[in-house]
Amino acid sequence: MEGDLYQQTLFALKKPQQRILFAEEARSPKRQREEARRLANRMKVARKFDIDDELLEMVFEQPSWVELTKNVGKLPVEVISRNIVEANRELRLPFNSCFLEFNGRKFNEHLSAMGWSTAEYVSSIGDSKTPLSIEEDSGHAKTPFDRIGVLFLQSNDGTIDCFCFHNSQDPLENYKGHTDWVYMSMVGRSFRETTLADNHAHALKQNSLLVFGMSFENQPLTDAVPEYIDMLQRTRVVFMRHLFRPERIKEVLDDLVEPWCPFLIRVAWETLRVLNYPWVAKERTRFEGPRRGRRPKITPRDSYYRCKINLPKPDGVETKDAEPRDEASGKRLHQVRGHWRVYRDENGDFIKRTWIKEHRRGDHRLGVVLKDYVLTKVDDQNG
Repeated sequence: MEGDLYQQTLFALKKPQQRILFAEEARSPKRQREEARRLANRMKVARKFDIDDELLEMVFEQPSWVELTKNVGKLPVEVISRNIVEANRELRLPFNSCFLEFNGRKFNEHLSAMGWSTAEYVSSIGDSKTPLSIEEDSGHAKTPFDRIGVLFLQSNDGTIDCFCFHNSQDPLENYKGHTDWVYMSMVGRSFRETTLADNHAHALKQNSLLVFGMSFENQPLTDAVPEYIDMLQRTRVVFMRHLFRPERIKEVLDDLVEPWCPFLIRVAWETLRVLNYPWVAKERTRFEGPRRGRRPKITPRDSYYRCKINLPKPDGVETKDAEPRDEASGKRLHQVRGHWRVYRDENGDFIKRTWIKEHRRGDHRLGVVLKDYVLTKVDDQNG
């Protein structure tokens, strides 16, 4: 399975006014192109993760997702807030920039079964400027999104910004004659801020709804667990001020016409949790033979490939380094994704678990290895 939303989004960011829905309304085309170029540059260095449909179904069965969505999500604020805190505590990005892509129709099927808002574009016939909505309305044509992408960008201070993208197999009528349009969420989400945001109760409740999808309605903030309030103080929305008109962004904030975005992000969280299985560190005795007096002459070579990972992995599995190697001279330069490392004593008993950040290994003089990932559900018959 290989999605195409990633390349389509990069293509759309080259000419946002023609290829990104509602971006034609931007006031300054020059600033719009600059903002789109900055985002595209971050995407180009992001590692790509394609999530197949079977794995997506398994993610929906994860206990943390089930505990969030049972009873059609009508759970006490304390329960939901604790669930979000625990999920966020486990969240780690395998790379500082990564793009997760999955089936939007599968996502819609799952949320529709619970009566939740689904990711769809609702357009009036002959009117391409009608905003996104979740309301059924006669005379409106519903265009379900086909592919969904979530882009995570982590800065050096630990802050994570995320943006949602969508496309569709169904052409949008009368949209500048283009059928390869991309819808980009007009508001990005940012969490794990190092500086505290507005502490006003209304602002915190709005952040809760926009970033994590949890509505307090008429309930007080004190109903949530204290850790959740701290999370809200360290969250904010990212305004795409130059890609879209301020009036369009205000429409999103006031009318909440992108209610599914927090759950797209949460699905991506849950997928990363499944991916972040522990790597067991075991020291091995190494035998070193006599060293060669001269380094063999090797022609550097670069390569790119897609790495398939069967999930879930059992806890405590020992993973072997399968990176491309030139035996005579070592490994080519490559990225190692962030992962949990479990330390055990000589009896095999657990000592501690620590997160190893993404890093690079190998010798650039031998070439560079780049890879993206396909995340699939393990076959029970072969597991």
